[in-house]
Amino acid sequence: MIRGEGRITDSGDEVPPDQGKDPDRYWGTVRTVTSASAAAPVRLIATATTLVFLAALLVVGRADGAGRGWNAYLAPSGACKAADDAAAAPAAQARAISCLVNWARAQDRRGRLTQRPALRRAAALKGQGVASCSQFSHTPCGTDVTAAVRASGYRYATFGENLFAGIRGHVSARDVVMAWLQSPPHRANVLDASFRDVGAAPARAPGLLGAGDAIVWTATFASPR
Repeated sequence: MIRGEGRITDSGDEVPPDQGKDPDRYWGTVRTVTSASAAAPVRLIATATTLVFLAALLVVGRADGAGRGWNAYLAPSGACKAADDAAAAPAAQARAISCLVNWARAQDRRGRLTQRPALRRAAALKGQGVASCSQFSHTPCGTDVTAAVRASGYRYATFGENLFAGIRGHVSARDVVMAWLQSPPHRANVLDASFRDVGAAPARAPGLLGAGDAIVWTATFASPR
């Protein structure tokens, strides 16, 4: 349960197009929701590639990585195996996402996140919920925001979740992490010093966001109790 008063702002800021990408795929607005939970702070990020919509539920505080440009956190090509291959097997792309996240964290001397099977299950469950409900949301079909991580059996002290939706076979692990890094709230989630573990998983979502054969990537971040 999320406790505490919240504050909602809608900045209307545009997300700048990535160099070399179709600008129509990387335009959107940023909406920030700020709240706190005495029991378990929650940070949530949502992005879509055809039109990027970013939403963040943040514990009040300074965003990690606020003093540097996003591209300082993006690993160079070749640093993470299969990171640039949009046709790579899902397991290879999941490992690449974790590698890219850890590379970014190393730039601010953050601890490496350990890949946990329970968090991969949580990520898969959330993606499947988004796909089955055809609702790009952290609470698809009205489910509780923490339902997937609780169902995975992972007992968390802090928890965060990143969502990314795009055209299946046309986005790589690098595209996914780059989209998160381009927004300060997204980058803060990736760099959060309180997190210790991570799990990433894809889910096919035909028709989601009008994207034809879409895919949803979920990254679940957490620290244990």
